[in-house]
Amino acid sequence: MIHLEFRDATLVATLERNEQNTIDEHLADALDHALEQAEQRGIAVLHLRSATPHFCGGADPARVRRWLDPDGAAGLGTDGGRWARLFERIENSPVVAFAEMRGNALGAGLGLALACDLRIAAASARIGVPEVRVGLLPAGMTVQRLTELGGIVTAQRLLLGGDIIDGAEAHRLGLVHWIAADDALESNAAVTVQRVAKQSSAALREAKRVLASARSGGRDQTAAIEKTAFERLIADEEPRRRIESLLGRLDARS
Repeated sequence: MIHLEFRDATLVATLERNEQNTIDEHLADALDHALEQAEQRGIAVLHLRSATPHFCGGADPARVRRWLDPDGAAGLGTDGGRWARLFERIENSPVVAFAEMRGNALGAGLGLALACDLRIAAASARIGVPEVRVGLLPAGMTVQRLTELGGIVTAQRLLLGGDIIDGAEAHRLGLVHWIAADDALESNAAVTVQRVAKQSSAALREAKRVLASARSGGRDQTAAIEKTAFERLIADEEPRRRIESLLGRLDARS
């Protein structure tokens, strides 16, 4: 369902549940497990990618059928809540989550990508929230993240207008950080992940904390969190080694 491979400070989690990597309770549990492994081992980056032509096509059709069953209608709230908790955990984890998006990233699959800290998309990736076409909304607080990250106009375009956009347009709209030609996606993603993972893991954790405050808190609150982050980093052994190494190199040049 998910193949895990540890590469230095990175955990590569390759989705291979089915061709669309649709989300059900088993895939949600597997993603939780991958994040738990990354956190326990002090991994800097969790790299989510796919072994199939698609990143994630959204909710599993079998789950949707259960929502329509009168005896299983409560499952809609259960699944939505489960995915919302998973996405929030990815968002709040000290591990930097990186989504490599190819093919379909639709509905809750887009929600999974938007919960990640960093995203790269293939130029031909298909990105959107097609649930509205069939009378639903994407689960897992996807609408909230889409509005926060893309702005109300982009959210309206995808939700009300029903547009499915490609990776290039998603990059232009600010929904993804990098764009790559289809045949260069894997190599570009690997290089970018490697660059991120080489940075100080302690500083990455603190940066995520400050960014979260900057997104939702006021300036005074963020300033206080940033001050505390500096104090923790200066007292942390790993950043101190990096700083001392830099200072030594600077001294050698003078």
